[in-house]
Amino acid sequence: MILVALSVRPTPPMPLFPSSLIYVVDDDPAVLHSTCFLFESAGHRAVAFASGEACLTAFPGPSPAVVLLDQVMPGLDGIEVFVRLRHLDARVPVVLVTGHPNPSIRRRAHAAGIFLVEKPLALDDLSGLIAAGRNDRERLWSGEE
Repeated sequence: MILVALSVRPTPPMPLFPSSLIYVVDDDPAVLHSTCFLFESAGHRAVAFASGEACLTAFPGPSPAVVLLDQVMPGLDGIEVFVRLRHLDARVPVVLVTGHPNPSIRRRAHAAGIFLVEKPLALDDLSGLIAAGRNDRERLWSGEE
């Protein structure tokens, strides 16, 4: 009897949707880390920014599929960062994330045309965010703003 040893390598998980570059902006280090981890575990490349100002310095540069912005941050809040991105002519889809979805934030986000989601994010939410971001990117580049 001949025994053959086989080397078996685990197969990396298939992403749920095509890989994308995602910018994640949040002033809470634990939320920033866990959100980036969620995206990376789904096969994306996540770039973390601890403030809106830090995110703005990345433009122009590699264009992310979507920017995930925390609303409540010291300095610029998420909606202010969105407005500055538009002034830079950064036609990147933005998703506003908040743990405090009060009516004022909802109205401001709606008026600005920003997707709004509530914390905590779940892995199941990611595919919807990416798909919404891709659809928004197509709308932005077609001039339908």
